[in-house]
Amino acid sequence: MNSRKIILVAALILSAAFGGRAQQLDSTRLAPLDSLLGVYYEAMIYEPLEVKYDECDFLISSCKDSLVRQWVTTRIIEHYISDPPLMGEEAVGIYVYDKWVASGKVAIADDWLAFSASLFADFNRSSLLGMKAPELMLLPPVGPDKVKVPQKGSLSVLYFFDTSCSKCKASSILLPHVLEEADVPLVFYAVYTGQDGDEWAEFRAGFTCSSDKVRIVHLWDPETDSDYPKKYGVLSTPKMFLVSPEGIIEGRRLEVDALAQLLAIYKTYSAK
Repeated sequence: MNSRKIILVAALILSAAFGGRAQQLDSTRLAPLDSLLGVYYEAMIYEPLEVKYDECDFLISSCKDSLVRQWVTTRIIEHYISDPPLMGEEAVGIYVYDKWVASGKVAIADDWLAFSASLFADFNRSSLLGMKAPELMLLPPVGPDKVKVPQKGSLSVLYFFDTSCSKCKASSILLPHVLEEADVPLVFYAVYTGQDGDEWAEFRAGFTCSSDKVRIVHLWDPETDSDYPKKYGVLSTPKMFLVSPEGIIEGRRLEVDALAQLLAIYKTYSAK
């Protein structure tokens, strides 16, 4: 069954199950539809983003009852902005939010979810996969001259971290080994998002890489003049991005193991 058939079946079930009775929506009735949407997400996972946009529009517009349409729109947004299985799929959630919610066509009933979806869209729409990486001007540990990040011509990693973040501490322990094994020319921008200069100095002293192909650049922006939280969606840490030498985002919200896999691909590609 192709994705369009799955969506059409979903629309028919929605119409049959809830037509004229949307005020009676409850978890018992919605559970089978959640399962069907799960089949849809799985069937669509490797389709291009443009196809996913069209299919989501088709499904939402097929819901003739306003409350059913609201529920389906909400569930799609929740799926794609929470933790989608494929990197880059969060673009679908932002697209659906902009097309159906921000435009006023559909309202999200839950106030907290509406706020969370709006915040996610606003703080991630500038740093989606395939986009040109937003330019930042950040401060080095010493000196008044800001550094432009990222710089074209080099494969780059942007790593936003805080020394008080437990997950950042774990990532920072693993990252030097990943960088040493990468064996590709790389600029690693370690961007400290905290305010404690002493803790940052201690981090810099311990975060090293012996590979002569990797250059580590330590930076921060204590006044957030660069607006990096919004440009790169840094509402929490760590956040890590891989940027091509041409300045295009090729990996976003990366875990350490995902970064290692992408760098291995680059190593294989560059060796050809």
